Amino acid sequence: MNTNDSEFYYTLRVRYSEIDAQAVVFNAHYLTYFDTALNEYMRFLKYDYKGELEKNGLDFVVTRSLIEYKSPARFDEELKIYVKAGEIKPASILWNIQVRKVSDDTLVCNGELTWAFLSLESRKPAKLPEVFKNLGSKV
Repeated sequence: MNTNDSEFYYTLRVRYSEIDAQAVVFNAHYLTYFDTALNEYMRFLKYDYKGELEKNGLDFVVTRSLIEYKSPARFDEELKIYVKAGEIKPASILWNIQVRKVSDDTLVCNGELTWAFLSLESRKPAKLPEVFKNLGSKV
């Protein structure tokens, strides 16, 4: 994914609590960064995540995650987390995510998250809300 191709990005600053003994962002924090950017993207799309859950018992669950690390991020650096929808199926979305440094556009990591949309009670797939259906490529 090129940054020019991305539909949305969220900027955050690396906090001291997110670095490890090597003085770089601990690897597991990138999934939190992905989740934070995706939550902001839901706000951007005006999707009422909490309302859908409370009203209909429908929610997204992560079924797959992948991170490919390219370069380290360090304390106090600003990062842009780019989000773009990839493959869209009737009950799931593949998110393509890229993290880059604000200072020089260095690629920190690429990632993918697959979200399945389902009824939490039955654990059965549910059709994606309309707002997601035209975001990416379809199968």
